[in-house]
Amino acid sequence: MLHELPVIRLSLNNKVYKLRVASDVSSKRSGLSGIQHLGEDEGFLFAYNDDKPRTFQFRDTCLPLQVYFMGSNGKVLQRSFSSPYQQESISCPYPCRWVIEILDV
Repeated sequence: MLHELPVIRLSLNNKVYKLRVASDVSSKRSGLSGIQHLGEDEGFLFAYNDDKPRTFQFRDTCLPLQVYFMGSNGKVLQRSFSSPYQQESISCPYPCRWVIEILDV
């Protein structure tokens, strides 16, 4: 299913990433769970239709990730890090429109 998602290119921290876009409930729910490999220039973009605080879980995620919570203006509101199979959720208390996950290398 991951390879069926649309891809956009986005510059983040002076690097261009190819991000798979999750915009439906199913792709958002699965996210990067179970993915064993992600290129250094690849990632995932969770796109929402509203702005609200977001919480993400990583217990089935095999990779260390950088997580960017972004507002509707494109500004990074919070940057967090996850570890493989992390049990604790990561929350952003600010209204977010997009969440980006990239490999933490």
